[in-house]
Amino acid sequence: MPYAGIEKGQLYLAGDIGGTKTLLGLYSLEGTELVLVGERNFPSKDWQDLTALIQGFLDEIALTPEDITGGCLSLAGPITQDKCFLTNLNRVIHCPDLRSSLPLRRPLLLVNDLEAMGQGLMDLRGEDLICLNPSAESPSPSLASPPALSLARPSLNRALIAPGTGLGQAMILADGRVCATEGAHGDYAPRTEQEIRLWRFLAQRYGHVSYERVLSGPGLADLYQFLRWEALSPALPGPASDSIPAPDSILTPAEITKRALDGICPLCAETLELFVKILGAEAGNLALRTLAYGGIYLGGGIPPKILPKLQEDGFLEAFLAKGRLRGLLSQIPIYVILNEKTPLLGAAHLAAAAEYPV
Repeated sequence: MPYAGIEKGQLYLAGDIGGTKTLLGLYSLEGTELVLVGERNFPSKDWQDLTALIQGFLDEIALTPEDITGGCLSLAGPITQDKCFLTNLNRVIHCPDLRSSLPLRRPLLLVNDLEAMGQGLMDLRGEDLICLNPSAESPSPSLASPPALSLARPSLNRALIAPGTGLGQAMILADGRVCATEGAHGDYAPRTEQEIRLWRFLAQRYGHVSYERVLSGPGLADLYQFLRWEALSPALPGPASDSIPAPDSILTPAEITKRALDGICPLCAETLELFVKILGAEAGNLALRTLAYGGIYLGGGIPPKILPKLQEDGFLEAFLAKGRLRGLLSQIPIYVILNEKTPLLGAAHLAAAAEYPV
């Protein structure tokens, strides 16, 4: 969109750099409210130079980096020693080079995508969230129907788990600090005989089997291929052969999801059922690790797309199935984040944080 004469000193650049898509936004600070005034969405596979991509975005709206007060990019990967490895793009971002090539009025801030999502969570409204277990016994009445969460109001620990192109996990402490993690790359722990076979199937393919190998878009495709492989093996039980696609018919994660939800492919339905059970189990693990009485929040691109399946019994039962601590988990509300721009909003708030009173 063309530059519309917004006061330049109030402009903030925000970016959500994911494995599938890259979203850039320009925000204007009006009082204490951030207002989105321009945005662009790019397929992440289509760019190689992030600086050139951002500069092109600014050129479209007739701005230079010097017109921007500050900026923050959320990156889908760990940031260490001034480098970020974008795990699912197999690219490295050199943070000092990026900052020097984009001389904003304040240095560009680079954060993990789950840190940005956690910050954005604080400003979501009720319509941006849907609760999967409204009957959860909450230690605080305010958690029964989540309002916009405030960094200024210490409450209870919360946790994020976000399956999309990859899998992200983070913890939001009671004082509002967001702690991003790479817990999704920890060892996948199978719970059933079928999942043990799944682990072996994935170990042959990848060596190390992490939760991200299972709970992601590529993971969903691998689950489908595993179940299809089992169904084609006469030594293993599986769905009827007439429900199995031809050997050269490999479905995408989106196709698997659609066919499962439409009820037209039993194998796809079985794939999605297994996916949500493993997601429920790992969400329960995360809840125990963080004592997230303030709630578990499902972010990322996948949960909103499979909401009907998440609202069935399989997810919640897997979440609760923690033996002697089932009662504790029954007190923890679980929410699906419906607002896909949550990380972008969080990045914008981090960019403008110095403008807010402490």
